Amino acid sequence: MGAKSLPGGVLPAEVLLSLARSRSAERRGQLALALTDLFRDGAAVLTDRERATMFDILRRLVHEVEVSVRQSIAEHLAGDAAAPRGLIQDLANDQIEVAWPILVGSCVLEDIDLIEIVQQRSLEHKLAVTQRGSVSEAVAEALVKSGEESVIVSLLRNANARLSTATMEYLVEQSQRVDAFQEPLLHRHELPPDLARRMLLWVSAALREDIVARFGLSGTAADDLLEGAVVETLETAAPSAKDAALIREIEKSGLIRPGLLREVVAAGQLVLYARVVEKLAGIGRQLALRLLFEPSGDGLAVLCRAIDVSAEDFLEIYAIARRARPFNADQLAADCRRLNDFFRSLTSDAARQVVLRWRRHPGYLAALRELQAARGNHV
Repeated sequence: MGAKSLPGGVLPAEVLLSLARSRSAERRGQLALALTDLFRDGAAVLTDRERATMFDILRRLVHEVEVSVRQSIAEHLAGDAAAPRGLIQDLANDQIEVAWPILVGSCVLEDIDLIEIVQQRSLEHKLAVTQRGSVSEAVAEALVKSGEESVIVSLLRNANARLSTATMEYLVEQSQRVDAFQEPLLHRHELPPDLARRMLLWVSAALREDIVARFGLSGTAADDLLEGAVVETLETAAPSAKDAALIREIEKSGLIRPGLLREVVAAGQLVLYARVVEKLAGIGRQLALRLLFEPSGDGLAVLCRAIDVSAEDFLEIYAIARRARPFNADQLAADCRRLNDFFRSLTSDAARQVVLRWRRHPGYLAALRELQAARGNHV
């Protein structure tokens, strides 16, 4: 070409400009090679003016060269902290093959750039952002607001992402219906004990063991936390619009019956369970929930006997509730046998007398004392 090269064999700015104006495939190829060499570590020594000229050429041509060339440019610029923000923005908004190394590795992009990309670009672009070496709370919030399950899971698995308290609270709540959030949430350092306690209500037995191990809880402490979480959930969470409508429809249709209890507990509808018990037994919702999760199952047996729940349904309800805690299968089977005998030894009238006393003295400890008195009197 007759042009003098810069140190390192890189073509000077005027030659690159000439190549940029050319439409021939051969000269475009020369330009691609020159651009690749330009940003190779230690390949050239450029003045600030020459470097600025190169970047200007790149930005003007970045959408005119082939994808493979743009991808090579992106890979070379991803680790360049001095690359112009405008060029980096263009590459970050390109198709994912080009954008990925920039989105994952460029420190030039600011939060406002990343949030705009999260809001406007593809699922793959969002996933790339979750892989960054540092993700701010604002960017994490935008990723969560995208509602993409795979994106949120990827974000949760990035230990270098920072999640605000509000974002953690939202994701813990969402983990009731999205199982995929549960395990990575439990490994987040931001997860406080109170949110972990709430998750005891709906995570699997294996994950409950993780919670117990992480916070150094004894079996008794885990039971206490679970019981507290039940009451807290009931006290702080009003029924959703969907749940409220369902409750009204069931009441209106006269479908509240003893057999409904097993169905709603199996479906995890704790608010509806408490409402059904309130209607059938006349006891408060807090006591209804405490009886459901009380480890011995004695109180639940009395409650179910009083409202004519069958022995089979009672044992199923107890087993479902017991699995909400760390449990041993053999012990659960033994407890069910014991409770079956206890349940069948009760008469409906005797059980109703205990429930009547619970109505008058709704405190949970008082309820258990009444229960123990009833058992001592062979009720």
